[in-house]
Formats: sequence, structure tokens, C-alpha cells
Amino acid sequence: MKKILIILYFLSFCSCSLNPSFHSNRDPAIGDSSEFILNHSTWGKPKDKKIIVRSNGTDEEWIYERGILYIKGGLLTSIQEFKME
Repeated sequence: MKKILIILYFLSFCSCSLNPSFHSNRDPAIGDSSEFILNHSTWGKPKDKKIIVRSNGTDEEWIYERGILYIKGGLLTSIQEFKME
């Protein structure tokens, strides 16, 4: 299991360093880390957070004016954008 985690970490590092848009601000995408969203995404810091502690980990809902980001285990799993009228 430890070898798999090391390989996955290495692969994620390689793909990010080869992607020139990694360090530029962009909208959050599924799979982004919470750290990336806070420091490098166009959404930035949420207005409010809802944290749900479960036996198998922590779920978070980050609430913004434009929508909600759902984070599980430190990774973005779902995006709900509000319809602007």
C-alpha cells in the first residue's frame, strides 16, 4: 500500500509540474486539493464553511456567493454553481 501511495504522489507531482496552468489562477476542478483552491483558484477563500466529521473522514462544504464546493479528504469532489440571473 505504501508503494502505491508513493507512486500516486509522484505521478500527481509530475503531471502538475508539466502543466503550465497549474500555478496560474483558474476555476476549481474536480480533484483539486483544498490548498490549491485556497491559494491558486479564482474562487479563493470561502465566505463560510460547513464541516461534517464522520467515522471515515471529514467532509466539507465551502460556501461562496457563486456556489458551493464539496470537499472530501482534502480533495474537491463536487461543484454546485448557483444560477446567476
